[in-house]
Amino acid sequence: MIQPEASKRFWNRAARENAAWHIATGYTTESAEFFASGAREVDTFLSFAGLKLRGDERLLEIGSGVGRMTRRLAELAGSVVATDVSDEMLSRARTNLADLPNVSYVEVSGEGDLPVPDASVDAVFSYITMQHVPTAQAQERYFAEALRVLAPGGWALIQFRRGGVVPRMLDWVGHVWHLLRGRRTLSRAWRGARVAENTLRRHPSGDVTVDILPLGRRHIWVLARRSGGGALVR
Repeated sequence: MIQPEASKRFWNRAARENAAWHIATGYTTESAEFFASGAREVDTFLSFAGLKLRGDERLLEIGSGVGRMTRRLAELAGSVVATDVSDEMLSRARTNLADLPNVSYVEVSGEGDLPVPDASVDAVFSYITMQHVPTAQAQERYFAEALRVLAPGGWALIQFRRGGVVPRMLDWVGHVWHLLRGRRTLSRAWRGARVAENTLRRHPSGDVTVDILPLGRRHIWVLARRSGGGALVR
């Protein structure tokens, strides 16, 4: 089983070699279009889940990378806590988003912990991150931690890989294709693991609801909501 430090090394090396490709494989540079694609996807996925940011929320992003989606999230929310396992990715994000004073940066261990207080954020967002987390246990912990840090009235929208034979086959087609093109995609730090949907459904407490939203043949979105009031009072 891959250790968290090995995953950190993989993503630090990925950041140095070609951060853009490892974050969104259709790009090889951190160009204006690279960030525009992140903005489009944020808007698309929030709309898909029926969510809207009012502009006063504190949002935590799991797996911010170099800030491809963080920029748009920071435009929509009051503030963003950008977390990532790679200090190299976070360093590049600080440079890319230097014009955004409402973004803070937190390096995480990779074991699923989110080092922020209980009930301290209004929203948690994560895309194309859990699918690279090497163990199901760490993915489950990220989900449990996302629920822990949600304030009353808050929500978490987190993308996971879909279970089943067809999604696995499609994933392996992608892994082999990237490998043939010289990418190190057979590393567990890239291939990640899978969490059963029923496992994710079992995490909530009495004041949290969870919905599974299928997205294509390979992915699901998990939408969790905590009952209660609106945005945090600061």
